[in-house]
Amino acid sequence: MAEPILSIDRLSIHVRAGGGVRLKIVDDISFDILPGQFFALIGESGSGKSMIARAIMRLMPDEVLDLRGEIRFGGHDLAHAGEELLRPLRGSEISMIFQEPMSSLDPLMTIERQLSEAVEAHGKRKGAAMRAHIIDLLTRVRFRNPEQIMRSYPHELSGGMRQRVMIASALINEPKLLIADEPTTALDVTIQAQVLDIIASLARDYGLAVLFISHDLSLVYENADEIAVLYGGMLMERGPARAIIEAPAHPYTSALLACVPRRRTGARQEGIEGAVPSVSDWPPGCRFAARCAWRQPQCTQHEIAFLDLPDRRVRCVAPLRESAPA
Repeated sequence: MAEPILSIDRLSIHVRAGGGVRLKIVDDISFDILPGQFFALIGESGSGKSMIARAIMRLMPDEVLDLRGEIRFGGHDLAHAGEELLRPLRGSEISMIFQEPMSSLDPLMTIERQLSEAVEAHGKRKGAAMRAHIIDLLTRVRFRNPEQIMRSYPHELSGGMRQRVMIASALINEPKLLIADEPTTALDVTIQAQVLDIIASLARDYGLAVLFISHDLSLVYENADEIAVLYGGMLMERGPARAIIEAPAHPYTSALLACVPRRRTGARQEGIEGAVPSVSDWPPGCRFAARCAWRQPQCTQHEIAFLDLPDRRVRCVAPLRESAPA
């Protein structure tokens, strides 16, 4: 079996809130991502998923975040690495796509100039070879007229086109790991599916490991290999994507699917009442218990350990055996 590109082992993330206060926003997270694997991290806003992405990239200063556990990449523990190791990895070995491409693209520079600067920063190609590489990547992200796109400015492109430029930019230096943090949130449904398909295809073509972050379970159904469901800073369920979506074992996973409009009618189901608990006041036991229709007395009495099922792991005392809604 191939070695993981990324291995996160018992990662906890604390935020230093001042006055000596430390708030735990991510609690004892572990997962691996293999070469060519599309790994989806799913959860509501406030669950901690974007903080995991930023911890991998080390995008927040040590004065703010306190990391415990390990983030193994390329033989290094990124959780405790210095800036001299991290700087050459960012944008070269590890790349990231954000929600809003306009915040990452310079409105005063052409697409060609911006992509060229990304290459020049790591000194991998120059001149005609660099330009040919840019044209090839823009073609791979499905631009029919890559040379015209290269001459364009960001404001001349649609939201979906800008996001495809950002995918090309993220892959320009042939990284081993791509982190995509809610990259389709601002796009319509048709363009969302197109962007997902492009990322998954590139993962297969390049042997690229993808960490895809979203709040929408149904969005990753066609492309994800594995899914990890995050709630209140803890993993609730993890396993093969289709198995989890077609027959969720954790009540929270089932509730997330209940928020998805029905395919035929567009009608929503009941959804989830309440909100993710505050990081300053995690409840005892299962963090989803207060919102769970299937909670039992033991759910609130002690921390819930992972239960190993034949096809997945689930943090629940009584996993569901119901199929996901159609």
